Amino acid sequence: MIFLFISIIYIQNISRYFSAVSDVNDEICGHLRQEFEDETDRWDMSICESGLIITFDNDSNFEINSAELSNEFTNILSDFYPRLMKVVYEYQDSISELRIEGHTDSSVRPTDNQLTGYLYNTRLSQERSRNVMDYSLNLNSISGNKNYMDWSYAHVTAHGLSSSKKIVTGKGDENFAASRRVEFRLRTEAEERLMELVAEIKDYEN
Repeated sequence: MIFLFISIIYIQNISRYFSAVSDVNDEICGHLRQEFEDETDRWDMSICESGLIITFDNDSNFEINSAELSNEFTNILSDFYPRLMKVVYEYQDSISELRIEGHTDSSVRPTDNQLTGYLYNTRLSQERSRNVMDYSLNLNSISGNKNYMDWSYAHVTAHGLSSSKKIVTGKGDENFAASRRVEFRLRTEAEERLMELVAEIKDYEN
């Protein structure tokens, strides 16, 4: 009986936080789409197609097998990132993390086996995400803004995911071009609390 009572309370809390996550995500996504509505096609960018994520799909963002940002991508970031931060900072109390993620496809160099290729792509994707963060945070409009930087030190992170999140077609085949991408993923405080509640339920059941 006690377990049932506790379960009901947790379910009510989960329902409340799930609703909060949905509401916050919808509001932020709407703001982001409005901010970048004129650039999505020009920058080969998608917004909130699978969560609170902005994706850049352009293969020309980096040189092949290199973490160096192309001139084209630095020009995009110079315009994009300050405008992103303007939106993010407006919702600073709701956002727990801005993750800059680098992704590769699963192809490997001729001299690599599957493991060494995966590890190489891990390093490459990590270096790419770090370089994106490095360039973005060093923009004058960002580095010169104390509020932005104080928030960034606590919430902006860089992650290289290799091919662990590759994109597949409806037939299950990898879409190699789509797998190679940079994503800016926002996580909300409500989402974090929802995950904590789910973990608490699992711990209680065990």
